[in-house]
Amino acid sequence: QNLDLSVAMHHRHNYSVELLLVVAAAAAAVVAASLSLKKGARAVADSNDDGDDHGHRPSSKATLNDSTTAITSGGLRGGYESLIGNTPLLHLPHLSSLLHNVNIHVKMESMNPGGTGKDRAARAMILDAERRGELPPPLSMNNSDCDTGVEDGSSSGNNDKEDNTPTEQNTTNHRDESTNNNNTDNIPANIHKEILTAIHNTRTHGILIEGTSGSTGISLASLSSSRGHSVIVVMPDDQSAQKVDLLRKLGCGVVVVQNCGISNPGHYVNVAKRIWEWLQVERRYDEYYLENVVNQFGTCDDSNSSSELKPKAPHQRPPLIKAAFMNQFENLANVHSHYKTTGPEIYSQLDGKVDAFVMSSGTGGTLVGVGAYLKERWRQDQEQIMPEIQQQQQQQQPCRQEQQSPRIVLVDPPGSSLYNKIKHGVAYASQQSEQKLRRHRYDTLAEGIGLDRITANFGLGCCDNNNDGSSFGKRIGMLMNDTHDTTSAAHGLGSRNNRPYQQSTSQSKIIDDAVAITDQQALYMAHYLLRHEGLFVGSSTAMNIVGALMVAASENMPKGSNVVTVVCDGGQRHTSRFWNRDFIVGERGLVWPGDDVGDDNEGKEVNILEVLGIV
Repeated sequence: QNLDLSVAMHHRHNYSVELLLVVAAAAAAVVAASLSLKKGARAVADSNDDGDDHGHRPSSKATLNDSTTAITSGGLRGGYESLIGNTPLLHLPHLSSLLHNVNIHVKMESMNPGGTGKDRAARAMILDAERRGELPPPLSMNNSDCDTGVEDGSSSGNNDKEDNTPTEQNTTNHRDESTNNNNTDNIPANIHKEILTAIHNTRTHGILIEGTSGSTGISLASLSSSRGHSVIVVMPDDQSAQKVDLLRKLGCGVVVVQNCGISNPGHYVNVAKRIWEWLQVERRYDEYYLENVVNQFGTCDDSNSSSELKPKAPHQRPPLIKAAFMNQFENLANVHSHYKTTGPEIYSQLDGKVDAFVMSSGTGGTLVGVGAYLKERWRQDQEQIMPEIQQQQQQQQPCRQEQQSPRIVLVDPPGSSLYNKIKHGVAYASQQSEQKLRRHRYDTLAEGIGLDRITANFGLGCCDNNNDGSSFGKRIGMLMNDTHDTTSAAHGLGSRNNRPYQQSTSQSKIIDDAVAITDQQALYMAHYLLRHEGLFVGSSTAMNIVGALMVAASENMPKGSNVVTVVCDGGQRHTSRFWNRDFIVGERGLVWPGDDVGDDNEGKEVNILEVLGIV
């Protein structure tokens, strides 16, 4: 179950043994997805946003496919996209047995086709960009294999050539061809090279640009390949080498920059935005694209987009490249996708009995989207059973026990400021002190989680999200349609309806609490999970499960409770850092748990609660 499909699939020509892994992993994923679909998990309260605003409670027996109608209606049918979502919910029996009748469950988002839950957000953001016209329409099935002249292969999945990345010789030629274009002379050579990779790989003239720690880029690349777009990824230099290698094999242009705070122009998100400006705003590469791609190789004869690809007259050149900055941290399509799919799936898989949802925050999309749905659905359920409880009380009969609202708890790594934002209302961490600053403001072993700022997606979890009586999904949809400036809208800086969000109280906000996790605790947990639960996980997942264990062991968690967290991705993407003894001990100065984790010198089992310091 835990094999990383993308890694296995795109290394198949390097290691023959991985051919077997691909078959096994693909079979496991397809069977799991099929079983999940066949179970007809009952679903989503908000598959139709119009329902609850008129007092009608949506049917709890709607299928999970119904819950994704808004997302799949953009033409995504079959193929890679059909495997996104409906991931299994796995009970952890060994961890749960250590608790007093409290169960820990993990949502296996690592079983999405891209090996991560980022597939959900990537799909939503691409469809939203196409809907807005920021990206051209996807290729039709008839034109999906057309040749735009990419010399060393494109990002399409059926290419049998050994390497999908342009060679050094080809990129050198591309640079020579463009030397006459002064518009690109002041662009750094390494970035220019990756832009050319994307230009020669696009089959729709659409290019996606994103700043990411890697996982979102992998999902964007896989989805874009099937739709004809190409991708440029900008990522920090403290991520695992496996992610960089996989992104290149997927045909992405990959720019690696030194990690730093968001206020630095060299931050990976700021560099990604600057590349978008060069392509879309300043139009620096239109001439190159016209001369070296369109005029030399032609374009796909797609009725939806071909009219924009070829100039109508020599003196009137239309915009050739459509570049879209995905901006996952501020893009509300991210949180909306989890509100519409991940949250309903979890609710259905536990028959509505979700007492706590606990996880870390990268963009905040999953935590806030799932949390919003679970709380909103809980309120609807309470409204339904309240008349029954009141009647039982009047008749002095034993009353049905009222379920408490699900607790939504943030898990935060060292150096991140989000913990203090939830606990004290101030986004600051002691590691941000200049005297203690090592490389960047949230220096931790974990990859892809923890921030030193409040993003639009995360900010929604800190705000009063029920001040007008409408559903969370409907308000997010309004914000997405009202303004492109999602950062301002989400933080209450105003929108067209001039109805900003208000700072929340503890009763109205989505995120209720936060727990801080150390790198050492995550290491112990990862080794424990591999030994006792058979799960090979990465750093962020290990932190998620430590946080879930803390919440489950707390005094205010009643017996029979269900605590849910997320397996973000597998350990296969973390072998150069998190699962590398030399790196852990030599560079990070941490203790390597070793093969005997969980056992004392006499071979007796040691309670992981004691190892982690959880009372």
